[in-house]
Amino acid sequence: MSVPVRVGAVSYLNTRPLVFGMAQGLGAGRVDLSYDVPSVLADRLAREELDVALLPVIELARIPDLAVVPGLAIGSLGACRSVRLLSRVPLDEIRSIALDPESRTSNVLVRVLCAERWGLSPAFVPGPADGEAALSAHDAAVRIGDKALFEPVPAGVVAHDLGAAWTEWTRLPFVFAVWAARLGVLDADLYRLLHASKRAGDQALSAIAEDYTWHGRQYPDVSLPYLRETMRYRFGGPELEAVKAFLAAAARTGCIERVPDIRIAAPTETACR
Repeated sequence: MSVPVRVGAVSYLNTRPLVFGMAQGLGAGRVDLSYDVPSVLADRLAREELDVALLPVIELARIPDLAVVPGLAIGSLGACRSVRLLSRVPLDEIRSIALDPESRTSNVLVRVLCAERWGLSPAFVPGPADGEAALSAHDAAVRIGDKALFEPVPAGVVAHDLGAAWTEWTRLPFVFAVWAARLGVLDADLYRLLHASKRAGDQALSAIAEDYTWHGRQYPDVSLPYLRETMRYRFGGPELEAVKAFLAAAARTGCIERVPDIRIAAPTETACR
């Protein structure tokens, strides 16, 4: 019996449509599915504790020998609603930004926007998970995922949607995460399974939104339009262009050493583990 492929998914609402089929038993015995925040998933993939992961795209420049699974991603075109810069001062008065400890890509995105879009040069400081603590010590804070989507914006604080800011600047979508596989892992069966899992999720968006619980509460009136209208799960030509543009900007601002070549996986009939 073959060893299951170790698959890591982001532990946020926006991942649920991609993994719905697998979570419901599709591919049972073929995959071992686990969840974590983006920063931890990246570390686990780098340590070879995972074979496939929903990887923050900035990590394509940091983790070698990965291939992007074609067709699937987590992204937006315009406002994304779950990646935001919360600021208690006007944008041009920001002097310090607390970065989100769960983030890799969004922390770089705010650096890129500050340097190349907004003309700002604040201090970027690793921040706490608690948003109030982050804003009490800094002018602004990056917030991603469910907490950015569901937590109310504090009084006197302005929320800047980073997905919207990117698209307004570049006219491109933004890609936050892609399925990334170690070389030799993705075979035709696994490729079909990942796509079948997403197709199952497409048919169950209402159920996903109704069922999803964050901090003991359900927010279907927020979750359903977010999944149906805001999130984009495709990865084609425009998305590849967007990833290349983002990585080039990250290199220009010194966040990564160089722009990597993006390897798109070609599913083979057999793969080695």
